[in-house]
Amino acid sequence: MYVIVGASAGVGRALAARFASAGHNLILVSSDERDLRAMTADLEIRYGVRAYPVAADVSDGDSYLDRIATAANEMGGIDGLLFPVGAVAATDDCSFDPDRVTWLTRLNYESIVRAVTRFLPDLMTRPRATLVAFGSVAAVRGRRRNVAYSAAKRALQSFFESLRHVSVGSSVTVQFYVLGYMDTALARGLRTSIPKGNPEVLSARVLQNLGRDVGVVYFPSFWRPVAAALRHTPWWLFKRMSF
Repeated sequence: MYVIVGASAGVGRALAARFASAGHNLILVSSDERDLRAMTADLEIRYGVRAYPVAADVSDGDSYLDRIATAANEMGGIDGLLFPVGAVAATDDCSFDPDRVTWLTRLNYESIVRAVTRFLPDLMTRPRATLVAFGSVAAVRGRRRNVAYSAAKRALQSFFESLRHVSVGSSVTVQFYVLGYMDTALARGLRTSIPKGNPEVLSARVLQNLGRDVGVVYFPSFWRPVAAALRHTPWWLFKRMSF
């Protein structure tokens, strides 16, 4: 049974459908209760799996974690946690509105850390378990746009790198996907000459990689050399870039 946090939109919705089609029972977490209940009912009817909805804003606190734990006990325990949860904000710039920074940090980083630390001891006792998080190429290098979002995603990648080290020799596999522009609501209206990633293709890759020590995966894959180039671009040139 897998927990998908951020399940009802974009990458999360694609993951839920893909995992259900493979016969996996699910606990689905999303802030949109009406959509979430319709989604879980649809997955149960189409694929014959159990899908348990947990409607919660993960940035508001940890009470939803108790609901996940209760559902997991009823469904035989957790085999993996996936975190396609995240948000950006148009005002995430150098104005540094304190409330906006706090919200972005909680949603994109702190909520995931708290969920992992809550359930990791139980995952360590499973015969096989997986932790999967999703970052962004926006976090490759700090820039004037998406300031708090990028910082949170970079912190998340570092946290998952540490988790991968911690889990050596255990039954837990830790994976981190660095995503480029995806064909989801977050990139809606964004005009770019760079091809957008397909959530359905990504979900198939994630399912295929379950249990494999793939470490950090760039998706689409062409972002790996692009990210490397950005990291090594001299400051005198990088500061002139307007992206």
